[in-house]
Amino acid sequence: MIVSYSKKIAYLGARMGVETGRLAVRFLPRRWLYRFSDALAHFGFYFVRGFRQRATKNLAVALGDQLDEAEIREIVRRSLQNFLRDCMEIAVALVLPAEQLRSEIPLYGRANLDAALAKGNGVIALSAHLGNFFLIGTRLAAEGYSTHVLVNQPRNGHFARLMDHYRLQVGQKTIHARPRQDALRELGEVLKRKAVAVLIADEHRKGSGIHVPFFGRTVLARRGPATMALRTGAAVVPVYLVRNGETLKLIIEPELALVRTGKKQAAIRENILSMTQWLERTVRTYPDQWNWMNIHWQDTPSGDVAAEKRQVQRLTS
Repeated sequence: MIVSYSKKIAYLGARMGVETGRLAVRFLPRRWLYRFSDALAHFGFYFVRGFRQRATKNLAVALGDQLDEAEIREIVRRSLQNFLRDCMEIAVALVLPAEQLRSEIPLYGRANLDAALAKGNGVIALSAHLGNFFLIGTRLAAEGYSTHVLVNQPRNGHFARLMDHYRLQVGQKTIHARPRQDALRELGEVLKRKAVAVLIADEHRKGSGIHVPFFGRTVLARRGPATMALRTGAAVVPVYLVRNGETLKLIIEPELALVRTGKKQAAIRENILSMTQWLERTVRTYPDQWNWMNIHWQDTPSGDVAAEKRQVQRLTS
């Protein structure tokens, strides 16, 4: 009963938050809203200890040999700041017409997406929790592409339908990741219609998957994007929406060269490795725009474990 009540409160709070944000965007200068979100990020960095500790630890493991302690702390702080700005920009997108979105968010690499779609098997837009990943489908839809987004829906049915409703308002059709067989079937149908399916594929956590190298360590990468690409013949095109100062830009890279012959499991592994290498290159380019919470390292740290723990404690104290 208590759990059910708390879910209803969370649902109501999310709805009020989005509606309040949409109302604020209509009447307040955006710079005020962004300053407000930056202030929240400043306090959140110091008071949300769990985020700070987890993100700092993962960043220190990945890039600690290249960054000093001050640089690591600053990247984690900016990562949170960028995420809260992302949320504010969702409210902005709810009130902007498509023409204004196209004007405010330039697109680079459209020819790459058009060339991949011309092959006739649809496109998996490979992305990550990087920049404003929430609005990738919105910006593509504003350009005229039929766009669907695969999401892990919340357990609360009311909350899930609310999020589907808001995504649809900003041009994104939702595919639920569960049940898995339904998701695979729907993804297949979308790709048969030569549409674009956006997959956020960078959650390296416990569970099933394939072990691959990432920042010199090992993570467990999901098979989904590689399996779907082989099953449907769809092209895999990296797409990400990153911050460029005070504005955003959508970058569409050339299609990834996938292995599509030989033994299936070997091909899946090679393709997952290729996708993970793309992710590492991109995160290295935009380290303060990636969510460093999504990594669960599968191996033990090399070197002095005690020294690594002391470094993390210093960074998060």
